[in-house]
Amino acid sequence: MTATLERTPAAVLTEADILSEAAEALREADRLRAALRDSDNRLRALCRQYGQAAGVWGFAPHHLAQACKARGLLP
Repeated sequence: MTATLERTPAAVLTEADILSEAAEALREADRLRAALRDSDNRLRALCRQYGQAAGVWGFAPHHLAQACKARGLLP
């Protein structure tokens, strides 16, 4: 992500301009946090499913990554 603030002197920006930009950045941060939560939940569900299928328990996302790499599914 790149910052959207233009390179203008601070004196040119008003409080309203800064707050508007901050609100946009906060909405983006909330959206990204929600996406990360969804991704983590999906990985946890896949860990449980893989554990049941493979007959193991305690599988974590880094274990899934190793298994995928070992089978040529990830670089």
